[in-house]
Amino acid sequence: MSIDKKLYIAGIGVISPVGFNTQMTVTAVEAGVSGYVLSDFDSHTGEPLKLALISDDIFNKIEIETGLELDQGNRFNMRHDRITIMATIALQEACSKLKSDKAVPFIMAHSEYPYDKTDLSSLTDNLADHVSPWIDSKLTRSLSSGRPASIEAIDMIFNYLYDSEHDYFIVGGSDSYIDEELIQKLDAEDRLLYMNNADGFVAGEGAAYLVLTKKPELALIKNNQAISIAPPGISEEQGHLNSQLPYKGEGLYLAFKGALKSPIKQKISTIYSSLNGEHHWAKELAVAQMRNNPFLSEQVEIKHPAECYGDIGAATSTMLIALSAHDLWNTKTIDTHLVYSSSDGPKRGVLIVEKVNVK
Repeated sequence: MSIDKKLYIAGIGVISPVGFNTQMTVTAVEAGVSGYVLSDFDSHTGEPLKLALISDDIFNKIEIETGLELDQGNRFNMRHDRITIMATIALQEACSKLKSDKAVPFIMAHSEYPYDKTDLSSLTDNLADHVSPWIDSKLTRSLSSGRPASIEAIDMIFNYLYDSEHDYFIVGGSDSYIDEELIQKLDAEDRLLYMNNADGFVAGEGAAYLVLTKKPELALIKNNQAISIAPPGISEEQGHLNSQLPYKGEGLYLAFKGALKSPIKQKISTIYSSLNGEHHWAKELAVAQMRNNPFLSEQVEIKHPAECYGDIGAATSTMLIALSAHDLWNTKTIDTHLVYSSSDGPKRGVLIVEKVNVK
């Protein structure tokens, strides 16, 4: 694969606890608005957990205003229902400016934390019904590495689909931690945030999708500029959260190194990170920064917007890329951003985001 290849953003669709579309979410994150709330879920100590939720009123409003009628399957699962609604709304926004009426290759990011889907409706079929003609189950694949899954998906596009006949590709995920069994599991591991546990994360929910193209003339253009994405660096951390091996931070360092093989216009000015509030993740970032220091500006800024909308699992990577893109569009300087995500498991994904002039 040539390191000179680029993909360009042709569509963005987002829903989060701080915004019901892309612009609202971007504005809220830039303003530092927090979507954290004390929830009805209690920790094992009896204290309420902090979560970042999209309110039920919003879900009801969406269904009423859009006339959204989903196949609910033969039984109800709150997490599955919320994931399906969020995915549908965000994908409809992402595809709204697509200059095509053909089905598009779609690689879905899924959670590392599966749930029983017996007798539940098919997420893919619902999306094919409500995001037609662009979503087709025959052109849909999925990856289940959680936070970095969409960066993995972009890597797949560069390696396997870039030279295909398709002009567009869709990547992204919809995810929610709002599931009693999952909340109990994470709380038992003391990983969730509550009053007397500062070393925890806020479980959130959201969806973020990108339409990508290899043709800059098909990209979203703002101020005569498009947003480019370079081939990612993908690696694995042997000492991940679920491993007994020593945690050395090698996986993220190598993923940084892989992404930085692509030529960059400027040293990295901003890093968009999947840091979620757990102290664990700081070590690998420090290692990656130290060992890739020649590529970073002296005043490199680390942005971790989970402090606004919580940990959104499989929606993380595309949300970070979307925020990076709008950040670049809104600045007059020539900046280079690095976006990375780390899974609870071994997978680490990194890519470079820049803006390019389009005539």
